[in-house]
Amino acid sequence: MKRYLFVLLFFIPACAPWIGSGGPFESPSHHFSVDVPQTWMRLKCDRYLLISRDGPFLQYVLVQERPIDRAFQHTNKKLRRGMLPQEAAQVIVDEISCDQSVLDFQVTENTPARVNEYEGFRLLFTYKNRDGLTFKTAYYGFLIGDRFYSARYNAVQRYYFEKDRAAFEKVLQSLRLEGPPEMSI
Repeated sequence: MKRYLFVLLFFIPACAPWIGSGGPFESPSHHFSVDVPQTWMRLKCDRYLLISRDGPFLQYVLVQERPIDRAFQHTNKKLRRGMLPQEAAQVIVDEISCDQSVLDFQVTENTPARVNEYEGFRLLFTYKNRDGLTFKTAYYGFLIGDRFYSARYNAVQRYYFEKDRAAFEKVLQSLRLEGPPEMSI
């Protein structure tokens, strides 16, 4: 009996929330849309967009929108209306570097960047997980009014990061905001 319970508990989470979703994706509650690459799967979730081709432990793209007054989990630093993109980048660097599950965190690039017509920043960094596996992340972020938007591509540094980087760039280029008037700059 215990063996069947283990098998049931092991396989249910693996097959429940992921759905095929190549093509246009709109999130009316978060006011953005993107084009999801064909053959990628989407986590069925209302809080953010998480897509992956081979599984989130190998690579994923995460697109999020959050109010700037929402506290971060690992830092006391805050985003604020009108802050410069590089100031916002420093808040994100602090949030990630203070996360105890992110080991050997190293920022290799921190530059201003445009995400379509939005002025923002680009971070490129590496880190290790608790198993010693090295990941590489391209993280773009920008502020619009009282909202912070981010698009992140995270993948195992060996093989996967370069393999799916072009797919992430297409997602990033397709990112469009479709928000209410209070989101104006």
